[in-house]
Amino acid sequence: MNRDELLNEMLQQGFRITEQRKALVDLVLNYKRPFTAIELYQEMAKTFRGVSYGTIYKNLKIFGAMRVIETFAMANEIRYRVIDRAQPRLHFICMDCEKTIPVDFNPAQVQLAPPLRFHTVNYQLDVFGYCADCSVAGNKKTR
Repeated sequence: MNRDELLNEMLQQGFRITEQRKALVDLVLNYKRPFTAIELYQEMAKTFRGVSYGTIYKNLKIFGAMRVIETFAMANEIRYRVIDRAQPRLHFICMDCEKTIPVDFNPAQVQLAPPLRFHTVNYQLDVFGYCADCSVAGNKKTR
């Protein structure tokens, strides 16, 4: 989903489109790695004095309900990332530098039978470890 599509969808759902909300949409859609609400707040505070944590969390909740972002836990923090609606992906995430390497993934290719009377609507698969740069830099043991 691009910026204009998201703002249009929000407008259709009755949300006001303010300069602050436009900037927040831009930030979220342009992150190339998982981010925290605090990181988003700190970036917004550079431009919008007086922005509140409540505003950030409220919008993250809206984006989640609209299936724009998804959450996951990493290092005891909730992280967010934009959902790629066109191509499902699994993610290899470095626990040191937090670099995320997405890999195309088709769950239909995996021989995993869901329980009876279970309708799958979404999935999330993350693999945590250390990227090549962090493994070498920190002498992390690799297998």
